[in-house]
Amino acid sequence: MLSNIITPIEGEIVSVHNLIKKHLTIKSGYLGRYAHLELSSINKNIRPVLVVLSSRIFGLAREKSIALAGIIQFIYMASSVHRGITENDSEYHRGNIDPRDGSQFPVLVGDYLYGKFFFFLTEACILKLLDPLADIICQIHEGGILRKRLTRQVASPKALYEVVRKETSELFAGCCSLSALLTGAPPDVRESMRNYGLNLGMAYGLLEQGISREHVTTYLGMAHNSLSLLPSGQERTLLEKLVNNLYRQGLPAQRMVI
Repeated sequence: MLSNIITPIEGEIVSVHNLIKKHLTIKSGYLGRYAHLELSSINKNIRPVLVVLSSRIFGLAREKSIALAGIIQFIYMASSVHRGITENDSEYHRGNIDPRDGSQFPVLVGDYLYGKFFFFLTEACILKLLDPLADIICQIHEGGILRKRLTRQVASPKALYEVVRKETSELFAGCCSLSALLTGAPPDVRESMRNYGLNLGMAYGLLEQGISREHVTTYLGMAHNSLSLLPSGQERTLLEKLVNNLYRQGLPAQRMVI
């Protein structure tokens, strides 16, 4: 779904992956030994792709774009690790399971990944993003709390949509709007980019939950319409293509969480 979109920005995406890989090895070894860091190809790439394309539109310096994409991806990885933590790791204490399937190591790894968010904000001199990114992280955690509650009861569509908005959609919105904030883009343009990411994220998150494509077309339509304020160019075309690909192809793999 992303191959024809990544090609024009492959250099930046490779740099983002290299940055992340460099920080996944510490003195104790590769962090993947202590928590599940496996990602599907689309989840490995879609958030960095959104950051890089948005950054190009607004002329954000390449090094800041790569740092921001890394920050967003570390936040996503940390939330994914914490989301997968079991509530009962008694088997782990008896030494019968992989430490990645317990709770102690994954909690620490997730916290480490969240810590990288602060490190790169400082290193890239983009502390201006501390408040909006901290708010996004809070939204993700609120979504996680709601999701845990819903696993104990029948989830209404409204409740499920709220979980998706908080856990998935808000981070997509940040992918698309934060580079505009850094470069001083006009408020209406920043809001358009936020709406694009928010609606694309809703469609993506609902598809991840196994919701059929016909139920996400409204969100995809709103995402597409949000791009109208942007100047014509390759980056806008690629963002439009991403919406079209999601509509035509859906996700390569869907999973049910709730």
